[in-house]
Amino acid sequence: MQKPFKIGYLPLTKANWTNETLEAARQNAKEYLQSLPGVEVVGGDRMIDLEDKAIRELEYFEQERPDLIVAHFMTFSLGVIVPMFVQRLKIPVVLWSMKEPDPNGGRLQSNSFCAANMNSHFMYRMHVPYFHVHAEVGSEPAKQELEKAIRVTRAVNTLNRMRVGLIGGRVPGFFTSSCDEMLLRTKIGPEVKFITEHEVIEAARSLKPEELDAAMKIILSDAEVHPTDGPNDEQLRKSAALFAAVGKMKDKFLVDTFAMRCWPEFISSDLYGIAICSTIGHLTNHGFLTACEGDVYGAVMMRMEQELTGELPFFCDMIVMEGDYGVAWHCGAAPCQLCKPGYQPQLCHSATVEGGGVKGVTDEFPLKPGRVTLARLGEKRDGDGFRMLIATGEALDTELFVRGNPVKIKFDAGCDKLRETVISQGWEHHYALCYGDLAAELTDVCRILGVETVVVK
Repeated sequence: MQKPFKIGYLPLTKANWTNETLEAARQNAKEYLQSLPGVEVVGGDRMIDLEDKAIRELEYFEQERPDLIVAHFMTFSLGVIVPMFVQRLKIPVVLWSMKEPDPNGGRLQSNSFCAANMNSHFMYRMHVPYFHVHAEVGSEPAKQELEKAIRVTRAVNTLNRMRVGLIGGRVPGFFTSSCDEMLLRTKIGPEVKFITEHEVIEAARSLKPEELDAAMKIILSDAEVHPTDGPNDEQLRKSAALFAAVGKMKDKFLVDTFAMRCWPEFISSDLYGIAICSTIGHLTNHGFLTACEGDVYGAVMMRMEQELTGELPFFCDMIVMEGDYGVAWHCGAAPCQLCKPGYQPQLCHSATVEGGGVKGVTDEFPLKPGRVTLARLGEKRDGDGFRMLIATGEALDTELFVRGNPVKIKFDAGCDKLRETVISQGWEHHYALCYGDLAAELTDVCRILGVETVVVK
């Protein structure tokens, strides 16, 4: 169960400026924050106008350890307060300003935006991650921006605690799947745990009958066996066993996401003997997010997208990038929750392994239509940091015109511009696709983590 996300609410004003209207706004704001799903509010029971009150409130915050500060500028406020809180707590802050009321007889009423402006300079100089909300309490813009700040902060916190299980390393020749584990841990947060293919295969072979039966029920609940091109019983059993074995690795190594070297070893009859595409799809479909071909950064990107949306991502290649639409595709490893409505996912022999039609197992279906974001986390050219490619578009209604998992995408920037950006800037050939427009959230994540962004518009 996910622990509550703690917001430290800091309603700020100048001495002697507090009035009934501002007190009502403070109460309404706190009640709104408390109404957000999974959120616990710390503080906010009184206006903070003087430094001694701020220090007492900070001591309380230090005990409660909030994840995010919401500094609500009811009026202009002392400049020492927010810097003191963020320096001691070392967490992001939302600078919340409100529209200036009409002057009453020429008298300035709140000067809220000016306070946010001043504090944004402090945060910028102190290298503190911050968000800005400029909206009235209870308004839709306030709701949208506050909820975005929570999603982004929660995602960054998750990345900082993330542990990726790398099974077998990257596949041969795929330098696009290479990973600098210390750079990743230093700049983004995730730790990489190395797991051998041998250990996973031995775990699959050592399953108890009841464990294998349970795994078989799970994969057959995801997809039906193709009537003429489906895997044989042995291939299906090996797929189920591998699904269960990777689950055991999650518990043993205390990891929450995987990247798997899915070929050539698992395909070799001497070692295991199946294509494991559908196994990867089943794992992702049941909460064990897994990237193909040993791509750790791809796995991190998948987790980031899931944390921001609550939906499963699709690890993919781009196989068409011209004309009116591009095509995101992979060989049959997509989670079936992303299947096009009305289409039945089917377990098949691989269309490519050993000439096709020989070894299972792939899970084949087209993906659903909807608003999507394609993204890639990768290293900068000289390996001194990270960059992220972000492109939004509309996933179109797609038939199974090519074996595996295809989806046609009409990109907002157009295929020509995206193709030129990808090739001229040397981006890796793996992407994580998620449903929804995440350009703003991913840009915020990158800003907080110091990741260079390339948003293709």
